[in-house]
Amino acid sequence: MGRRKKKVRINYFRLFFVIAVIGLIIFGGCKGVSFIKDKFTDDTKSENENEKIIANESEVETSSEESEEKEESSSKENHLNNLKDDEPSFGKLDVPVYKKGEKELNLPIIIYHEFQTPVPEDDIYNLFSTEERFEENVTTLLDAGYTFITLEDLYKYDKGYIGLPEKNVTITIDDGAIGCYTEAFNVVKRHNIPMTIFVVEDLVGTPDRYFSWEQAKEMYDTGLVKIHVHGQQHINATDYSSGSALAEAYNHTHEMIKEKLGNDNIMKIMAYPAGKSSEWTISALKEAGFEVQVQTRYGVVNNSSSLDLTNLGRVRGEQASGQSLLNSFED
Repeated sequence: MGRRKKKVRINYFRLFFVIAVIGLIIFGGCKGVSFIKDKFTDDTKSENENEKIIANESEVETSSEESEEKEESSSKENHLNNLKDDEPSFGKLDVPVYKKGEKELNLPIIIYHEFQTPVPEDDIYNLFSTEERFEENVTTLLDAGYTFITLEDLYKYDKGYIGLPEKNVTITIDDGAIGCYTEAFNVVKRHNIPMTIFVVEDLVGTPDRYFSWEQAKEMYDTGLVKIHVHGQQHINATDYSSGSALAEAYNHTHEMIKEKLGNDNIMKIMAYPAGKSSEWTISALKEAGFEVQVQTRYGVVNNSSSLDLTNLGRVRGEQASGQSLLNSFED
């Protein structure tokens, strides 16, 4: 007789419970994955936001540092253009300085006119130099221990306000030709030395020939370049009808310089066009406040014992080598 099969009974309650548990596990897993994904996304966003904040802070710090450097540089440049009577342009030196009367000093002033590379073939008057030659002049003098000074320094020395080093030299350039800006300016910036440019008011800004007032201000604002009077027109000072007419013209140019450069404290300094002067021109301009009057007087090295600020001589530098300049200073 065969066995009777056992009837399987399904416990629907337990089955429902198991299905419910499995459903919860699956549902909860999805939620968990979603939670983890959201959490990761939030963390990534947070990290990106933190990185942006750090980057912004870094940019702000960099910008602040650059701004401080610019302000410091600007402050230094402004200071050089507004020195007190007892402040020399060259600051503190590692060599002795001597006030007038303490030691006899040579006080050479170099004159240049135009700069162009290469020098024009028709330069029959030898008025042109080049950036390379000017650089050679400057480096030779620096290597020989010379300190570059300004005409303002020379005035302060004459008045007893400051001392000068035994080896000193002043750079001057007449007329304000464009090469002052395109070539000579590069050299003084590289070596951080001063130069003085005498401008003719009516010529400033002549296209391709003379630098503009904007370029003059750019140079002046470095604190390295002084701009002074070479006349309202490039005519001999002796050609004016009277001392008052001469003074009026030169005062007009001086006022123009102050206005264009934005400084009312610029000293009255001038150089005679073509070096033409006389007793009455010197007297008229001195009475008008031009206590420093630069002549041409080629080859003359000024000396402290006979210093006359209204009759300053100069040594030509356009075609000179650095060594020839040294020889002329120290003869």
